[in-house]
Amino acid sequence: MPIEFEKVSYVYDKKTPFEKEAISDISFKIEDGESLSILGKTGSGKSTILQLMNGIIRPTTGKVIVDGMVTTDKDKIFEIRKRVGLVFQNPEHQFFADTVYQEIAFGPKNFGMDADAAVKEAIRIVGLRWDILSRSPFALSGGEKRKVAIASIIACDPKYLIFDEPTSSLDPSSAKNFFEILKTLKSNGKSVIIVTHSVEEAIYNFDRALVVFNGKIVFDGNVKSFLEEDLTMYGLLPPPMVRLRENIKKACGNLRIEDLIRQNDITI
Repeated sequence: MPIEFEKVSYVYDKKTPFEKEAISDISFKIEDGESLSILGKTGSGKSTILQLMNGIIRPTTGKVIVDGMVTTDKDKIFEIRKRVGLVFQNPEHQFFADTVYQEIAFGPKNFGMDADAAVKEAIRIVGLRWDILSRSPFALSGGEKRKVAIASIIACDPKYLIFDEPTSSLDPSSAKNFFEILKTLKSNGKSVIIVTHSVEEAIYNFDRALVVFNGKIVFDGNVKSFLEEDLTMYGLLPPPMVRLRENIKKACGNLRIEDLIRQNDITI
């Protein structure tokens, strides 16, 4: 069964002078085993959608349903959060334990799982060394912190894995490694969802793109058709090759490449 949003709106600081509607009347569905990228400029409502998925916040209006369970049902929220794992943008903000082992084992222990086995499998998937388990999670590098944050969620064996701007603090090598981890998770049957502002990350690593603009969904479809949209309208920067193609078209009009070669006496 999927995650479903049914005409969901969310208002921050309702009935105060700071009231702000973050998302408005949005509906979409995430199927089992799907890889989805949620894109949009800062303040578009992306992170609000993620927090609604596992019940950190609850809709002002509408319904969020996870495998048939409504997130406003207090009796179901424990099970929902077990199924929907969320890794925040800054992993150190979710750390609290003295050691990496305690950090990763905390969730499995709370869910009544075999913590040792869960930790062992989680660090294997993310590629952490055994000797890191005794260290403080706060003393790690940025890439290591990201892996520990991912491992702490993987250890709970969620059905859905959600990441908020996961590569924002990573160097290119660490970002590449992160997406390799996501491929492994997807091959294991997990649904993988990320929030990102990077169009390149979306088209190279995900099957489906959902674009949020001013609290509304303005695009929802395959990443290939996504590139046919005017992304700049939504505050997104197209990939370099797409920008190059568009700039050539603007500069050259309807001229064919053969005409350009002839006019400029270019030999190829």
